[in-house]
Amino acid sequence: MTRRNLLSSLASAALASPILASEVLAQKKSSAKANNAKKQKLIKPKALQSGMTIGLVYPAGWTKQEDVELGKAYLEKLGYNVILGANAGKQHGYLSATDKERATEFMSAVENPAIDAIICARGGYGTMRMLEMLDYTSIRKHPKIICGYSDITALINIIYERSGLVTFHGPGAMASFHEFTEKSFMDVLTTNPEKAAKPYSPVIMPPTEGWKAMNLGKNGKAKGRLVGGNLTLLSMTTGTPLEINTKGALLFFEDVTEEPYRIDRMITQLLLAGKLQECAGIAIGQFTKCDAEDAAHSFTVQEVLEDRLKGLGRPIVTGLQFGHVPQKYTYPIGVQAELDAANGTLTLLESAVQL
Repeated sequence: MTRRNLLSSLASAALASPILASEVLAQKKSSAKANNAKKQKLIKPKALQSGMTIGLVYPAGWTKQEDVELGKAYLEKLGYNVILGANAGKQHGYLSATDKERATEFMSAVENPAIDAIICARGGYGTMRMLEMLDYTSIRKHPKIICGYSDITALINIIYERSGLVTFHGPGAMASFHEFTEKSFMDVLTTNPEKAAKPYSPVIMPPTEGWKAMNLGKNGKAKGRLVGGNLTLLSMTTGTPLEINTKGALLFFEDVTEEPYRIDRMITQLLLAGKLQECAGIAIGQFTKCDAEDAAHSFTVQEVLEDRLKGLGRPIVTGLQFGHVPQKYTYPIGVQAELDAANGTLTLLESAVQL
């Protein structure tokens, strides 16, 4: 680098420093808010019942209008009224709308008394960009079911962290749910007079074909609050005000269309941050379309998982059903659950909604 270029770079850095300082201050304030929220009492939204109104929102990628209509029609067929968000069918590059428009749409659904539950239409990318624009105090004052997966991982985890509201890692609304998916969604989110009149019965989610116990830990079981979702989002938010708190938690994660070396990199990021060492147990989903392009010069995903995680000494199960698979369980973020690594089951020990 020449002397002139060096002086120019130093001058530019000096000019930029006030901006960087303000960004750091904002991050510290956000972190303080998150820490305060962790002390708040857990809030459970009202259970979903037939005839209630679901708001469809678009906090990430854009969606074709025909997919919007398919999702709306399916939910109506299930017995719900549907209100479409302002960004339905819109496109702004790879996003559904600008950050401000997406944040405004989401908060409008939260604060609209006519809307009983919120389902995010799809993931894609963009949710992280708007999260500091949301009003978490208002979200706590207007507790509603909020459901989605993939890129929505960042949204549902930070809402739980900052407001104490139980949220849901479950299906989006771009198209019909698989029968398996629909049943789990109903089991976790809905109620009826008969169900409400009885003591809560733990919801047991059995494993499906292909599951594997990687580690049994001390006694094969682990209990904790459920947190997690898409591995990419968990990794990308670590080290930021949006990162999740895994201490004593049951962590779950999965991903789609990622090479094994990238999965290695993301898991290593979580290990270096201490996130995996802090949790009570780990429930790992399926890595869809994650085979290496050059298999002869790569590890498999399973080899990566075993190499990186087996030595943690806590219950770990792989191959569970959630996220980017047609048949998916709905996992509530923030409720107490138990992972039984010997039998591959995940059990919800408390209701995720007000019955």
